[in-house]
Amino acid sequence: MTESSLADPIRSSLAGAHARFAITRGRISRYHPEVSVFYGHPRELTADDYGDAVALAGPGGTVGFRDRASRLPGGWESLETFGLILFDGTAFEAEPAGDDVVTLTSADVPEMTALVRRTDPGPFLPRTIELGTYIGIRGVDGALLAMAGERMRPDGWTEISAVCTAPEARGRGYATRLLRAVAHGIRARGDEVFLHTGAANPARRLYTSLGFTEFSEVPLELVRVPR
Repeated sequence: MTESSLADPIRSSLAGAHARFAITRGRISRYHPEVSVFYGHPRELTADDYGDAVALAGPGGTVGFRDRASRLPGGWESLETFGLILFDGTAFEAEPAGDDVVTLTSADVPEMTALVRRTDPGPFLPRTIELGTYIGIRGVDGALLAMAGERMRPDGWTEISAVCTAPEARGRGYATRLLRAVAHGIRARGDEVFLHTGAANPARRLYTSLGFTEFSEVPLELVRVPR
C-alpha cells in the first residue's frame, strides 16, 4: 500500500484493479460510461490529450477533470467546479456486518438507483455495482433503507462510496454501521480504506468525527467538450 496511489486514485484504479473497465486513448482513460463517470488524465494536458478526451467523450459530451493544471482550449465550456476532499480511513474502526445487513446484487440496482436519486450521495450508474461489494439494510416491509459500497481501487486502497440513508430512516446509525461493515470487508482482503466527499458536504464533519483524516483537497471540474 502506498500513499502515492491516493495522489491520483482515478488513474491508479484505471491502470490497475479496474483496468477491465477502462477505455483508453493516448494518456486519457475513462471508466465505461455505464460503470462510472470518472476520467483519468495527467495534470498538465497537451493538445493531443484534449483531443483524446474529445474522442472518448464524444462531441458535446462532458468530462470531469481532477486537479487540472492546463488551460482549456478554445471551444471547451467549464460547467461546474467544486472542492473534492479525499479522506484517509486508516484510523477508522471497522466492524463485521450485523445480521440485518444484506449483500446487494444486480437485481437490486433499480431500487439502489431510486435510493440514490432520493439522497444524492454521488453518481450511481447501471453497472456501478460491478466496481465492488455493495451492502444494505432493509425495513420490515423489505424496502431498501440504506446502502454503502466500494468504488475506486488505487493500489493498496479501496474507496467507500454511495453511502446513503432514506430520509425516513435517518438517525438510526445505519450509515455508520454500513461504513464499518464495508471497511471490514476491504481490510479482510488486505486493502486500506478511503473515501471522497465534496468540500461543502455536511458529511465532512461526520467522517472527521469517525476517525477519517483529510488527505487532500483538489478541484473537480465538469467541462463540456466542443460539439
